[in-house]
Amino acid sequence: MTMRLSIILPIYNVSKWLGRCLASIRNQGLAPEDYEIVAVNDGSTDDSMEVLDAFRREEEKAGVKTGSWVIVNQENKGLSAARNAGLKVARGTFVWWIDSDDYLEPCCAEKLLERAEKDRLDVLCFGLQLVYESAPGDNQPMTPPEQYNIPDGTGGAVVKGERFMLEVGMPPAAWAAIYRRSFLEARGLKFMEGVLHEDQEFTPRAYFLARRIAFENMVVYNYVQREGSIMKSENPKKTTDLVKICTRLWNFAQENTQIESSIRYCFINRVSFLFSQALANLCRCGIYTFPGDYKSLPFYPLSINKYLGKKERYKFTLINSSVPLYLSLYHKFVKTDKPVKAKKKLRTHA
Repeated sequence: MTMRLSIILPIYNVSKWLGRCLASIRNQGLAPEDYEIVAVNDGSTDDSMEVLDAFRREEEKAGVKTGSWVIVNQENKGLSAARNAGLKVARGTFVWWIDSDDYLEPCCAEKLLERAEKDRLDVLCFGLQLVYESAPGDNQPMTPPEQYNIPDGTGGAVVKGERFMLEVGMPPAAWAAIYRRSFLEARGLKFMEGVLHEDQEFTPRAYFLARRIAFENMVVYNYVQREGSIMKSENPKKTTDLVKICTRLWNFAQENTQIESSIRYCFINRVSFLFSQALANLCRCGIYTFPGDYKSLPFYPLSINKYLGKKERYKFTLINSSVPLYLSLYHKFVKTDKPVKAKKKLRTHA
């Protein structure tokens, strides 16, 4: 019998959240033979693995029939490497990367699998909501979850990746979709290792290359916004990593899209946005000079085109006039001493 789903769960120092995540996975209503959990211990130094072992023992004691477990232990290499390691050993027809500090809504996986199987999808995306909280047990006041608005111009239809990217406002998060494993393998789709924001590089390529992709309009994923996560910290590495990702996406667009096509500009304008984010991150880190020769970057000067809004056109024109000037003005007029609210920027941590 073919296993339907591999849930790949990278684990790194998330003991406070892991139990809830595991419980939500077990509450999907799947038959034991339908799925496996591939837990990748990415060199945790807290008691995350003890939490996982205790969860498994409690299931066995209670006689709970569940899917199989695959445990992968490796030295700390980051989220990208952990996800790749999980994919390497996965056996399911579909794979689902889940961040171990987030959790799922009950009984969603069966519906997702039925849709993906019925429509022979390469990728099936779905809705999410933002959950603002501290660690479980910290007794901090909770705010109601906030549904993340995802505009869908396809009406949920099965489309090619190019149309999907142009008409569906999916966030660039790998956990916001289930993927057919054979599609990932045939296209050689893996995460760029050693960088932060790796989803920004992986997800656009995966969506574009999909021949059959769709959006299921249901809230499935609870994306936890918490202080202290890597992606909310100030880190100059974000800037250098974003520049690497910009270059990879730029090259991908040049090699895979037609000149002057709207999808090429979708990629190009995404690159420009990410580069502006890289500059903003420098300022948040208290750095007001660009680390390297920005004029030699393949995507600089940034494209000013008809697909840009007025605000982006002005911002990118200013960056083109002078990156040092842009950094100086950003520092002067934008308050960088306050944390950026996470509701509009989805974490893709490493």
